[in-house]
Order: sequence, then structure tokens, then C-alpha cells
Amino acid sequence: MVQKNILAALLIFGIFMLIPRYMEMIGMGEQEPQTTSLSENDNNKAVPVEAENSSVVSKIPASSSSSGALVDIITIETPLYRAEISNQSGGSIVSYELLDVDGDEYRYLGSYNSIGEYDSNQNVVLMHNFNPSQPKCSPCLASEEGGQFVQLTQPFDVLPSPELSNGVLRVASGETKKITYIGNGVEKVLTVSGSSYEMLHQFNYDLSSSTGVEVVWSAGLFPSEPSIHPSKSYSSDELTYSSVYGYQGGGLESITQSSQADVPEKLFNQPTEWVAMRTKFFGAVLIPSKQADYIKLSSKNLLFRGQDDILPLYSAALGGYGSRGSINVKTYLGPLDVEHVDILTEDSSVSSIMNFGWSIIKPFSRLVLWTIKSLHNTLGLNYGIVLIVIAVLMRFITGPLTKKSYESSAKMKVVAPLQKKIQEKHKNDPQKLQQEMGKLWKEHGVNPVSGCLPMLVQWPILMSFFIVFRSTIEFRGASFFGWITDLSQPDYLFALPFEIPLYGGAVAILPILMGISMFLTMRITMASTDDTQKTFMYFMNGFFILIFNSFPSGLTLYYTIFNFLSYQQQISIKNSK
Repeated sequence: MVQKNILAALLIFGIFMLIPRYMEMIGMGEQEPQTTSLSENDNNKAVPVEAENSSVVSKIPASSSSSGALVDIITIETPLYRAEISNQSGGSIVSYELLDVDGDEYRYLGSYNSIGEYDSNQNVVLMHNFNPSQPKCSPCLASEEGGQFVQLTQPFDVLPSPELSNGVLRVASGETKKITYIGNGVEKVLTVSGSSYEMLHQFNYDLSSSTGVEVVWSAGLFPSEPSIHPSKSYSSDELTYSSVYGYQGGGLESITQSSQADVPEKLFNQPTEWVAMRTKFFGAVLIPSKQADYIKLSSKNLLFRGQDDILPLYSAALGGYGSRGSINVKTYLGPLDVEHVDILTEDSSVSSIMNFGWSIIKPFSRLVLWTIKSLHNTLGLNYGIVLIVIAVLMRFITGPLTKKSYESSAKMKVVAPLQKKIQEKHKNDPQKLQQEMGKLWKEHGVNPVSGCLPMLVQWPILMSFFIVFRSTIEFRGASFFGWITDLSQPDYLFALPFEIPLYGGAVAILPILMGISMFLTMRITMASTDDTQKTFMYFMNGFFILIFNSFPSGLTLYYTIFNFLSYQQQISIKNSK
């Protein structure tokens, strides 16, 4: 048992030490490359895709211009979101606010306003029109002129529509409505669904003077998670999880800003099916109907709150399109929820940007998430209760492995003195030493690694719980009881007048309870352990309390309950001897 505990501690310690590197790798799937096709008008994919017809281009004079058009904003209201669309850049999204839906309203509450003030009662805002005078490109076309790509940011004309009422387009569930923009040699038809976070941007263009065209998204995404540190504007997790991706050849290419420095534009010169960017819980995805020949990804800092705090705004450009033709681009702006993300492409490849871990862990992570959602949705259980139920189930499943490990450790304690004698007797004869040790183990029915194997078997499952509980949107804003008001955030009870390295500037209660549960278990399993090993394990106990203080309370709640159940099992095993 001692060997098991030391191995477990070392494994977990190694995991935490590798977290910065792992965060760069999570979500990178191994899907087979497939040609992406846009959705048809059905229940799951409500945005229809019309057949691309280059003949439409002939209706747009190459010299068309909207130099006389004024900047105008159209508000789109659906049951899922409220968006503002500017005629600059041909109908770019300049603000985007999620609305309360599906009975889980808390998921979409709590956000920053345009000046960096956090409001726990404000709907999540993924895009802010914080600088109306600055043209947005989300998305828009860029035309190559003289070797440089220039975004078509001039105001477009908006064609009259009876569906517009005082600048507002209301789209009910099950409906689709369209807005048409014309200017700068481009006709853009924007199709909006009332049942989906998807929009369809249909670009028909004649830019004969250009040598190439790109589809660009340069508006990034706004943060939504608050920081617990007064000196910081938003959660460090927003930087940890935020990236921009391109899906090429069945795998992901990405850039991630890990410091305050801008990330210069980087070219990925391979056929690309889609690009996406994300924060911790939300994402923006662009899926063109025609594969791009290449993509360009970059990040540029924006001053946040007008202070030294910076906000990385990721940009993506899909290129390789001719100067005349049609491109249909499906966009998704919404939560990183597998139910929405999986259906964006036929091969569900967009879900590779979500945090399901390495290939060996991914099936376990999806199973854990499915179980959590099923218990919540089917039984109507509070997510905190769900975590307790899962901890009980996992303790029941892993109980036999724990018992076997305990029995193996007990046998090793019996043979330990005999092993020592053999080691001393044959210390100068390695071959003889190995033979005699083998005889000893066989005689007493001991396998020296059997105590560690159960831990290794459990490792993918334990890791999957860590991944899911740390980043799933299901827990965002979900309360449990008392001071535990958000299972996606630490359960801080009070703030400290100072910050402690690794620990932070506030005190969470659940990590302390988890530490107590670990200590109680150690007292049983390490009763006959030497002082050096005890000191190491107690150090690890304290280390976990420090680290888990900044982890989501849902994750810590699960491990606390699991550890207390493990302690009870150890008591039962000990008393049965």
C-alpha cells in the first residue's frame, strides 16, 4: 500500500508539473481528414446552405462601391442570442450576447462589459462593440492588392427587407431569415436561424483587380471568467485555455499566447477545413464550404480596462480563393458544449478544440461527461449531488482494485525482512540475488508490482475526471449549497490581505477538507512506514492543498468525497483482518 501511495503521489505531482505543457496539447484529436460540407436545413442544423453558383457573381458589377453608404447597425434577436451586425465590412458581427435558455440560465450569466467591469448578473457577451469607429471583420473578405491583403471594411448597402422592423430582425425558433448587403464588388447574404448558434455568410464577389481573396475573422473573443485577484481583470484560465486553431489533414494547428507579447502572423500552408478560436467555455468557429489552401493565425493585444491589463484578440484568415466566385462560410458563436459542437461538421472534428485530453484519455473523458449530463438531465439532480453520486460509483468500481492493492502491500510487508536478508547475502551476485528473490516471491504468492498495477489501471479514469471537471461548461455558474455558489470556480470563503505562492490570496474550504481526507487515509496505510516516507507523503498532502486552492470547487468536491470513501474502505479492510 505504501508503494501505491508513493506512486500515486508521484504520478499526480508529475501531472501538475506538466500542466503548462499539457494545456498546449489538450484537445488535439486524431480524426481522419474529411471534406467539410455545410449543414442542410434540418432539426439539428438549422442554417441552410444554398448551392454555390458562380453565375450570381455576374449580377455584381466589379466596380460596385458603397462609398456613399453610412455606417448602420442591425440588431438580430433570437431565442438564443442577441447580436449587432454592422454594414461595415459587409455585415460583420460587432457584438454578441448569449441569452438564457434550456433551463440552465446560470451558464450564460456573468460577464465583462466593454470597459472591463465584471457583472455577475449580466448575460455572457462574447463580442463587444467597444470601439464603434473601428471597422470590424467578423467575418469579412480581404482582397490582395500589390502583394498585401486589404480587408473590405467600407460600409455596404443593406437591401430593403420587409422582415426588418426599425433596424431589428427578430427570428423565432424554427425560422430562418436573411439580410443582404451589397458593396465593393461583393454581395453578402446573411442567413440567421432562430434554433441555432450558427449563421451562414454567403459571399458572391467579383474582385477582378485582385490577385486573391481571404476570409478573415479578426475580432477575437471577449473573456467571461472573473479573476479572484484584485490586480487582474479576468481569470488566468482564460489565457490558459484560449487559442486559435486550424484543422488541417485530420489534425490541429494552433497558436497560443502565453505572455503579454503579440503572436506574429504564422502561415500554415496546407488545405484547411475550418478555423476556430476559444476561451475557457465559449468558442467561435468558421467553416467554409470550399477548403482553404492555407490559413494565417495571429494574436494582437488589446488594452483591457484602459490599464496595463491586456486582452489577446486572436485572428484567423483562410486563403487561396480566386478573385471571382462564391464562398459560403458557416459561423458558430456559442458555448463549448458537445451537443452543439459535435454537429458542426459531419466528422465531429470541431470537438477536437475541447479539453478531452490525449487519445488514450478522450473516450474516458467523453464517458464521464455523458454520465454527468445524463444524471443531471434525467434525474434532475443538482450538479453537486451528481458529483457525489459519481464519486460513490467510482469508489464502488475501484474498490476491488484497492482491496487487491492493499492485500499485495500486506504480503510485501511480510516478506520485506526476508528480502533484506537475501539482498545482504547475495549483494555481490546479481544473478543469484534475482533467482532467490523470485523463489521468495513465488513461495509467498507475492507480485512486487501488483500493488502498483491498480493505480496504473485507474490513471486514465482519474485523469479524465480532472480534465472534465476543470473545464466543462456544465458546471459554469452551477451552485451546490452554502458558500459553494459556482462549481466551476474555487469555493473561496474569505480573502487574505496578502498572496501566498501557489496558494493565492483567498482561502477555499474544500481543499482543506480534501487534505484532511488524504491525511486520515495516510495514517492507516503508512502506520508501519519509515519516517522518510511519511515526511514525503505529508509534504505531498500539503502540496495538494496549496494547488487545489485555485481549482474549481466541483473538481475538489469530487476528490474530497472520493478520498473520504477511500478512508472508510481502508478502515473496513483493516478491521476485517
